[in-house]
Amino acid sequence: MKKIEVLNKKYTIDQVMDAMRGNRLVVLPFVLNEDVFVINNKKPQKKMVTDISIKAIQLNGVWTTWEELEAQGGIFESEFEALSAIGNM
Repeated sequence: MKKIEVLNKKYTIDQVMDAMRGNRLVVLPFVLNEDVFVINNKKPQKKMVTDISIKAIQLNGVWTTWEELEAQGGIFESEFEALSAIGNM
């Protein structure tokens, strides 16, 4: 059973629009096996994205909900973005 299908150039715009209307098209906010930065004790800490779900994200093998991450200060693609967010707190 195929659970995930990678979107590629063979799909027509109508097929993509049908997937969007049927809530089958999902865009992930981060790439798996890439480093991200979270704010921990007002310092950026590097973590690796190991899995993503709709309600949570797995960083270094530990599941954390999106709400918990937002309460801690957020999750960022670069250390500069994390430091900028700390400066704006």
